[in-house]
Amino acid sequence: MGAEVSMIGEYALYALYFLLVLSIVAFIYILYKKQLSIDLFDSIDEQDTKKHYQIDDNLMHKNKSSHHNNSTDTQTDIFKNVDTQDDTAHEDIQAVQRPQEDENISEVEEISCLPVYKNDMPTIDDVKPDFFEYFKGQKLLIVEDNKINQKILLNVLKNINTPIEVADNGAEALTKVLEEKQEFDMILMDISMPVMDGINATKALRSDSICNDIPIVTVTAFTSGLEIGQMFEVGANAFLTKPLDIHKLFTVMLLFLDNTKSDLPIEKEFDILGIDLDKITQDMHANQNEIREAIEEFVDKFESLEYKIPMWIDRNDFVKVITSLDELDMILDLIGAIDMQRFIESMKTSLNKTEDIEYYKVLFRAKYKALLNTYKKYLNSF
Repeated sequence: MGAEVSMIGEYALYALYFLLVLSIVAFIYILYKKQLSIDLFDSIDEQDTKKHYQIDDNLMHKNKSSHHNNSTDTQTDIFKNVDTQDDTAHEDIQAVQRPQEDENISEVEEISCLPVYKNDMPTIDDVKPDFFEYFKGQKLLIVEDNKINQKILLNVLKNINTPIEVADNGAEALTKVLEEKQEFDMILMDISMPVMDGINATKALRSDSICNDIPIVTVTAFTSGLEIGQMFEVGANAFLTKPLDIHKLFTVMLLFLDNTKSDLPIEKEFDILGIDLDKITQDMHANQNEIREAIEEFVDKFESLEYKIPMWIDRNDFVKVITSLDELDMILDLIGAIDMQRFIESMKTSLNKTEDIEYYKVLFRAKYKALLNTYKKYLNSF
């Protein structure tokens, strides 16, 4: 009996040894898998030709006290995530800017490197007349035979503080552009005019290579779609209907113009676009250098989304869209882009509504392009 007890005890001891060895092996295997995962991500990072940035750790630490109480690891990885979403990022951007002949990109097409928006232009809310100061220095040509409509447009656009040329018909427009060689940043073109209508004038302008990069926006009382469609066929980039809506006019100008010629104080541009850097200082106690570094990293890492997100929407790749919007929602709060952040939040909740997709796609590109341009101007001021 004693021998049996002794044998049982020996077996129990062997069983304990076996469990101990098994535990050690399992532990080593887990460490191996973890290291393998780390090595894999390191390998991916090494293959990436773009420089990966991280937000300054001090700024991230300060942000813990803000209402976005996200973990430090999540925040410091924001700038790393965008490039890993799409292995063909550079090619994708080129595809949007200059698509091949057989490529169909929904309602947004590219003609002479300029986008084409065939749907009704969405409105940007709360546009004030002085907001058009954002486009100071841009030269416009109004092609319109109605004197009242001319005065309305001139009154709305007076804040761009640049002489605006007016042509009473298409023939006069051709004279100013093709014969006098005047340079314009955008042409607002009526359709129905004496001597030469907008369709023939646009066709003639597009036949000359010097006009390839001038956006032509149809401004018309026609709403049937036939004449507007003819304008797109000969090279128009967008349309606005009469009576003119300044909110839609502001949207179309954001799409095709920029602030590169403007001497408007950066504080005024911030006000127009809803940027509040003081909020960062108050909420996160960040100094100017930290804010500047965060904005610089944002521009470097997220600039391509101006083209990527509209392209992904056209391709119905909403996984990438939502992932990118979530990341933007987080980072925009860190750089004071209050208006853009609110727009992103609204966009995320509306993408499941088919009728809203085109609206948000166009507005995103307009607002995001302006945001990037203003942040670049801010960075160049140092």
